[in-house]
Amino acid sequence: MQGFHALGLNHETASVHVREAFALDRAAKQRLYAAWRVARSGELMLVSTCNRTEAYLYGTEEDVATVRSLLSQHACRPWPAKESFHFQDEAALRHVLEVTCGLRSQVLGDAQIFSQIKEDYRLAVEAGSVSTVMHRLLHSAFRAAKRVAAETDLHQGTTSVAGVAVQAARRYFARRGHPDLEGVRVLVVGAGEMARLAIEALRTLAPSVLMLTNRTQQRAEALAQPGEQVVPWGQRAQALAHCDLAIVATAALDPVLTADMMPPRCPDHPLLLIDLSIPRNIDPAIDGLPGYQVLDLDAIKARQAAVEARRRQAARQARKICEELLHEFVTWYFHQQALQPVIQAIRDTFETIRRQEIERHHRRFSEVDREELDRLTRSIMQKLLAIPIVRLKSIDPDSIDFVRGIQLLAQLFSRPSCEEALAVQLPEPSVLLERLRAQGPCPFVERSSASPERSTTDHA
Repeated sequence: MQGFHALGLNHETASVHVREAFALDRAAKQRLYAAWRVARSGELMLVSTCNRTEAYLYGTEEDVATVRSLLSQHACRPWPAKESFHFQDEAALRHVLEVTCGLRSQVLGDAQIFSQIKEDYRLAVEAGSVSTVMHRLLHSAFRAAKRVAAETDLHQGTTSVAGVAVQAARRYFARRGHPDLEGVRVLVVGAGEMARLAIEALRTLAPSVLMLTNRTQQRAEALAQPGEQVVPWGQRAQALAHCDLAIVATAALDPVLTADMMPPRCPDHPLLLIDLSIPRNIDPAIDGLPGYQVLDLDAIKARQAAVEARRRQAARQARKICEELLHEFVTWYFHQQALQPVIQAIRDTFETIRRQEIERHHRRFSEVDREELDRLTRSIMQKLLAIPIVRLKSIDPDSIDFVRGIQLLAQLFSRPSCEEALAVQLPEPSVLLERLRAQGPCPFVERSSASPERSTTDHA
């Protein structure tokens, strides 16, 4: 039986060591989508950011098992059941909406996640792994995110991981007599979105030197402003000898700064290195060298309590918006599910009649004419059915007209000789409508995973 699933690893469930093993770059996602299309037919979208590797799925329990298997094959390790999550149906839908709105980010209200989800959605569309249901769900999530940005203060102030990292560095150097990074020499390694956000946050302060380096130097040069230095990639280790702070945010699969690259450093003037990458791009062994201190994403997470406290009121408003869009999506889905059996039964009935009539008169036509007759009668049937079906789909599913429409459609296109083929038995409209309403705003039953995986509804 098909249902909605959200599963994977994120900063709430797994350590950075586990998350980095399952991180997916663009090429990895494309490979997994290709393998998915061969193995399964459900709708799948993969999401991988610095804090999560997740799968959003409309499919069966067998599809869920396939997703876990594909991710495990990519990571070359067993699925980490104790450090993963699995939400189903209403809980899964709510998770997708809240992730897109920044409500489950490591930094509550992180605005960057919206663009990341849109990019992952675009990749899933290109791969052909999503269809009607997931299209509708993701567009509902995008609408929710836009409303949250417009109607709440959730994104006000520092919301990105990069921004919190810069604020952590600001407090670190303020305690050492350098308020607002005055006199601090900074190197930013990388030129992607996270690096760009870090640079923008640094420009609001007063570092004495701001240097940029990237494997592709043209990208660093395009990002740099007048007065900012671009360091050749091969000289990044030498540049550290003249820095007080380094922020690393690249998409490299291996560390770009290793312990053997580090120049000798005076312990009285340590170099602070902040790693914003998954997988980690700063060798953890550097943290044990004299004169060096490393903060990774887990360390940054510990510095977020104050930021999140200022956003709790806005988060409550944002969750209300998510609930509205969740209800709207579920209403649409329930509408589709209620219609499909009736529509399919009527189409089957018409198709049976059409084939019976062609078979009855087939001797009157040549083989070529029979092929043309088949195309003609099929076209007529589709046009006849299109008018009532489109009209019915446009009716409010929470109205008695919707129930009457289903009943009327069954009565109009049934006849005594094909009642058994139609097999649509509906109670009186008032009775059916009461049954629909009794199901509440959402027909899904929120249930925890049957697997030993962690199934939590904790919010970021």
